[in-house]
Amino acid sequence: MVAIDSYIIGRGVEEIETPALLLDLVKVEDNLQKMAGFLKEKKTYLRPHFKTHKSPFLAHKQMEAGAIGISCQKLAEAEVLAKSGLKDILITNQIAGRQKIKRLVNLARYTDLKIAIDHLDNAREISEAALVKGVRVSYLVEIDIGMNRAGVNPGQPALKLIKEINKLSGLFFLGIMAYEGHTVFIKSYQARKSAVLKALAKVSATRDLLSKNGIECKIISCGGTGTYSITGSYPAVTEIEAGSYLTMDTKYDQIEGIGSEFKKALSILTTIVSRPDPERVIVDLGLKSVSQEFGWPTIKVGGAGELYQLSEEHGFIKLSKGRANLYRIGQKIELIPSHGCTTINLHELYYGIRDGIVESILPIAARGKFY
Repeated sequence: MVAIDSYIIGRGVEEIETPALLLDLVKVEDNLQKMAGFLKEKKTYLRPHFKTHKSPFLAHKQMEAGAIGISCQKLAEAEVLAKSGLKDILITNQIAGRQKIKRLVNLARYTDLKIAIDHLDNAREISEAALVKGVRVSYLVEIDIGMNRAGVNPGQPALKLIKEINKLSGLFFLGIMAYEGHTVFIKSYQARKSAVLKALAKVSATRDLLSKNGIECKIISCGGTGTYSITGSYPAVTEIEAGSYLTMDTKYDQIEGIGSEFKKALSILTTIVSRPDPERVIVDLGLKSVSQEFGWPTIKVGGAGELYQLSEEHGFIKLSKGRANLYRIGQKIELIPSHGCTTINLHELYYGIRDGIVESILPIAARGKFY
């Protein structure tokens, strides 16, 4: 973990060394309240995804705003959450391999841990390790509702798997997990809603089938930021796992009904290091400090120019016509990433900003915790 220079607290943004990850705390607080307000009148709860921000401080803030627990993607992330004092944790992924399973059952010893399972062989290994440790591990069966990633098929295949797993003494069934991720970035709201409802119908049908066979689903966990309002209103769903809503990024600008609802709290501060010609500037931000798989980062000041290339340590910006005198060498500007999750994982800390002043420095404690 990088050494934290507390001298910067109370100073202006322009004094931060670059490239640096900024977090607008006012916008974060607005996003927290926006999601909390939506779910307040619903029967669905929020279990926000830690994989986006990777900060225990922000996870605790989400709990204070009404979340019932935290979801994460990796065992190492769950360990970071547990060390911070958070206990109700859902790992939305399969945990396989002898050593990881040992870590899993040890973590289950002192947390309310839940995991995803989609195969009987994996369940047997976890159950055996749990019995050796003297614990029972709670699990959700993941079903594939159209993303074609992990998950057993809904309906009878899910019922058959759960019946077999429930014979194992080291595991305790809680419900179903599914992710309609293939619908999240459908631009039209009506088209997205239609696709989400079609996917979630498989969830409710599986739940009903389980109920007819005497198997109760206490938890049905689904959803992401792009589907939060649809999935969060669906009767069968008990909790949603939205994550990006807290920080946001420019990818969601393309999604009707999402990009305008939550504020972009995340940006990257970068310094102009070269002016090779009047129409271009070079900044000290490259692939090692921002991701681009969802598109180029955008300049926070609209219309000033466009980033068009990234190398390891440099960003290339073409200035808009008539903006040649806007920038100078040594000047600092902010860029908004297209994908927050993969950009955040490149950094070791956030600079928490309020009204242009550094209010706090937040370690990204789960940075690199992909194991």
